Order: sequence, then structure tokens, then C-alpha cells
Amino acid sequence: MRIEIRNFIESDLEDFTKLYNESESDNPDHRPLTSEELRRVVLEHPAYDPRAHFAAIEAGKLICSGRAICMPEYVKVKGPVGYIDFYILPDYFGTDAEREVFARIVEYLKAQGVEFIQTRVDTKFQTKARLLERLGFSKSEYQNHGMELDPGLAEEAIVPEGYRIRVARMPKELETMVEVFNEAFATRDRYPRMSLERFQQGWVLEDEENHSGFFLAERDVDEKVVAMVLSGINRRFNEEHGVKRGGTYALAVIPSDRRRGLGTALTLKSIEWIRQKGMDTAYVSVNVANKDALRIYQSLGFRTVQIYQGYQKMIGR
Repeated sequence: MRIEIRNFIESDLEDFTKLYNESESDNPDHRPLTSEELRRVVLEHPAYDPRAHFAAIEAGKLICSGRAICMPEYVKVKGPVGYIDFYILPDYFGTDAEREVFARIVEYLKAQGVEFIQTRVDTKFQTKARLLERLGFSKSEYQNHGMELDPGLAEEAIVPEGYRIRVARMPKELETMVEVFNEAFATRDRYPRMSLERFQQGWVLEDEENHSGFFLAERDVDEKVVAMVLSGINRRFNEEHGVKRGGTYALAVIPSDRRRGLGTALTLKSIEWIRQKGMDTAYVSVNVANKDALRIYQSLGFRTVQIYQGYQKMIGR
């Protein structure tokens, strides 16, 4: 039966929700999303371009969907790089639908001046890894580790002399947190600045119950905020996976105030908050290129339970 390849349209959303949930069903970290959630995280995302979103239709059924992501602010810093989201029903693995949707994505990205595509996948999600290999992707140097710790085993935070740690005043200090985050990560090679809009995409920010776990460190001498950490509990994730887990996110210390124990103290404050909220697991996610954060987490006893492996494909000029 003939397969139609066309741009994704708004009325595809319900079928896209079914496709997404079925294609991701053997992803160990997958949780089913509703149509409204997918609308928010995909169609309403700041980087969404309807011209870059493609659909394969057979007999009126959405069997494959893929989209290209090209963000000018990333290209300016990281070079001609683009990204990809790709979902396909298992019965259509390796078919023309898979190849033709991907070809449309490549065509779009080339027109934007992109020369290579990057993405990542949980190493336990072998279905997606095999998909990327079929499409010609190979492993890159990027790795992100998900790490866990029993919060009851963590020691008490010791705040370094000359500093104090307090809860962030939300939403008043949101812009301050973004500034600290960008100043801290600017020392990394080819780091694209985080916009306020992108920073707000995080679910930990949307749930006001998590705000009591947003900690800032400031100098006593001038009250300048020099470090931050976000803590959060994803209640839906916990319910669906039968766990009691809280997360530590966005640990950042500006260069002038590093190597003084602020990162460790903030992480321990976050873990304490997670324990006080009744959670029995503390979780962190860290890019292994962020050696300072990785060193802190390992020194506190976090162990790796999940690895996201980067993949890359050159598509030429």
C-alpha cells in the first residue's frame, strides 16, 4: 500500500501521541505522554518549526514521524549542528517510511547549513540505538550518566566560610539563577547560553512544591549569588515507576568561587531536601565532560545506573 510522506499537521496530534507511546514502549525510562503534554513539549517548544516536522501515512494511519531541530543560537557557538526526534512503529523498522522521513529531515537540515546531526539514547534502549545505526549514526564522545544515592547515607552539608546558602526567592530570582548557570557553564568549550525561556521548560520549575528545594549560595561580603542547585520530585514519574525518587539538577558554581566546597555543600543541601520530602532515592544526571560535577557526585557515593550515549551523523555541506 502506498505511503504518503508529508509535513506534520495539527490534526495529527492524537495519532502522534499513539505513535510516540508505542514506539517508546520498550524505553526503560519512558512514561506515556498525553496529547496536551506532547503539544507543550513538541509543538509549543521555542525551537519547533512545522516545516521541519514530517509524517509518514499509510491507509490514513500515522506510522512514522520525525523532525529536524536547528537552533541558531547553538549553531553560532557549536558550529553547523542539528538535532533529530524520530518515532516509528515497530512493524515499519527498516522500511521506505523510515528512510524517506529521515531523508526529508536531512534535506531540511542541509538547507539550513547543517553539516552534522547529533542525538542521544539510553544505552538500555536498544531499539532506538539500532534505529540510529540503520540511519547511519555512529557513537560520539558525548555521554551523560544518571546516578543514584540513598539520601539517608549522605552527610550534613558544611557551608564554606564566607558564604551562606538559602532558598531561592521564586519567581523573583529566576533570572538570577539563569545568569549564574550561564556564567558557570561558559567555561565549557562551545557552550550555548541558556535562555530564560529554555530554562523555564524544566518541570521542576513548573511544580511550585519543588521551589523550596531551589538553593542559592551567596558571598557574605557582597551578597552576590555565585552558585545554585535545583531540587525536584516528579510525582508522576514516581507513581508510574513505583519509586520514591527526588532529583538534583543544574548544579552550577561561577569560576571565581570554585574549589571552595560550594558544589558539595549545595548538593548535600539538595539531598537533605529530598530526604525530608520522604524520598528514598536521590538522582543526578551529569555530562561526563563536566568533570567537576562528576567528581562531586562520585565523592558523595552516587553510582551510575543509567548512561545516555551520544550519536552523530555527518551529512556534508
